[in-house]
Amino acid sequence: MKIKIICVGKIKENSLKNLINEYTKQIKDLTIFEVKDEKNQLGLKLEAKRILKHLNKNEYTIGLVIKGNEHNSLSLAKLFDHIQTNLNKPITFIIGGSYGLDNSVLETLDYKLSLSKLTFPHQLTRLILVEQIYRSLMILNNHPYHK
Repeated sequence: MKIKIICVGKIKENSLKNLINEYTKQIKDLTIFEVKDEKNQLGLKLEAKRILKHLNKNEYTIGLVIKGNEHNSLSLAKLFDHIQTNLNKPITFIIGGSYGLDNSVLETLDYKLSLSKLTFPHQLTRLILVEQIYRSLMILNNHPYHK
């Protein structure tokens, strides 16, 4: 399963980089694109242009948004399975910056996902997302990682 993550901003803390790398090196066909974040909400349009240039029409796009659908790990794995089995499309996740995603990006989404009702910094969101992608793939492969 081809998976892409488009993220606004860079990971600054080495400890987070290391944890993210531990998961990404175990996920086959995962690509992460970082786009420059802007200093204020007026920059959302610039961020959106940078995000949109990484999107392809044949991808199933999932945006991480506060008011998105919540899943547990098993139901997220089932969503992955549905996309792979029934739609046969690569999955692209989009993580916005501190001001969220511009409407021009929200309009392109096939699905809106919320990782929690809590608000996380986008750097931590990336770690949580990468771990949940790994966990979902392990569930689909009947691997004992998910207990």
